[in-house]
Amino acid sequence: MDNWYNNTGWKTPPLDATDGFALPGTEDDWHGVALNVENTFVVYLFLGSNSLTGDIPPEIGDLTHLTYISLYNNQLTGSIPAELGNLINLTYLNLYGNQLTDSIPPELGNLTNLTELNLFANQLTGDIPTELSNLTELLTLHLSYNQLTGSIPTWLENLTHHLRALFLGSNQLTGTIPTWLGNLTNLTMLDLGGNQLTGDIPPELGNLTNLTELSLGWNQLTGSIPPELGNLIHLTDLSFDDNQLTGSIPPELGNLINLTYLTFNDNQLTGSIPPELGNLINLSDISLYNNQLTGSIPPELGNLTNLTYLRLYDNQLTGSIPPELCHLTNLTVILLQNNQLTGPIPGEIVNLQSLYYNASDFCSNYLFTDDPVVRDFLNSRQSSGEWESCQLVLCIADLEGNDNDVDGVDLAVLANNSSLIDLTTFAENFGSIDCL
Repeated sequence: MDNWYNNTGWKTPPLDATDGFALPGTEDDWHGVALNVENTFVVYLFLGSNSLTGDIPPEIGDLTHLTYISLYNNQLTGSIPAELGNLINLTYLNLYGNQLTDSIPPELGNLTNLTELNLFANQLTGDIPTELSNLTELLTLHLSYNQLTGSIPTWLENLTHHLRALFLGSNQLTGTIPTWLGNLTNLTMLDLGGNQLTGDIPPELGNLTNLTELSLGWNQLTGSIPPELGNLIHLTDLSFDDNQLTGSIPPELGNLINLTYLTFNDNQLTGSIPPELGNLINLSDISLYNNQLTGSIPPELGNLTNLTYLRLYDNQLTGSIPPELCHLTNLTVILLQNNQLTGPIPGEIVNLQSLYYNASDFCSNYLFTDDPVVRDFLNSRQSSGEWESCQLVLCIADLEGNDNDVDGVDLAVLANNSSLIDLTTFAENFGSIDCL
């Protein structure tokens, strides 16, 4: 206790000879403790971020009038005492950010008045106990960042009328995403990311029209992105990164006008980037990198004037950089490397003065400029080296009479691209060159 951040009142003399604490009857003056109106029972225990160590004493289970316990962000160890199940008046239990181990005690299922259970960021193991199905008043269940196993519990379907936030991310859950999750229509936040979930994304999730956050990233999900998700018009965060999703990006996602984060990177998505994404004017981050996207960059992305991160690298995008992207004056990072972009860099790109130095990347494309101002600007923002030195060079001579692809580039498209320059122009801009 001497190491607590705040132990006011707990050790105020005279001390009880039996336990070394301040005398009984003074508890209302102890930091983090509140009594009922009659000053007869402890009803409130708030010792969050207070440098607590050791185990949670099972004797807390004797304080049966408690309605609120918050011990978050300490260094508590050991298991969660089963005796907490005696606190049948408890409405709030927050133990997040400790080092608690072992399984979640099934006795917590006795806490039928609980509206929030937060065990986030501990080291809890085992399945999520079935007994928690008794917690029918729950508004928030936060179990993310543990080592929980098993499948998504079927009893969660019983919480249809109240549950607002369900956080099960960053565990070791397996199995598929159940279709009945689409019945939890009061949900505003759903985090299942960072597990080992497989199978398709159920289109029934499109029924969760109150959702503001949907996180399914870092799983092993397959299949396509359901167009029904375009119904989730209150979404601000949509994360499907690091899965094995295929198919195209549904244009219906252009309905999600409140979206600020869209992360679909590290999948196997194909097709073109829908121009409807240009409707998402509140986006600050769009990450579509490391997919198999084709076609040109839609000029409609120039409408996303709140965008700070644009990451489209490691795809198969073609065509030129649309000058409309130069309207994105809040951009801090633009990553377009390892595509098949061609032609001149728009001169207006120098308007992107918010770009971080040495943080953007245009390498491994077929881009050029003859504007020294543009050249110097891009060199100052390129993540490493000079941006021109890492461009690919495709000679006009290589296109004539060649029906094959060169380095994965469709020669027929490039041959008709007015932005493709001849060897003389390349030589003027690059100096010595080697034809592919």
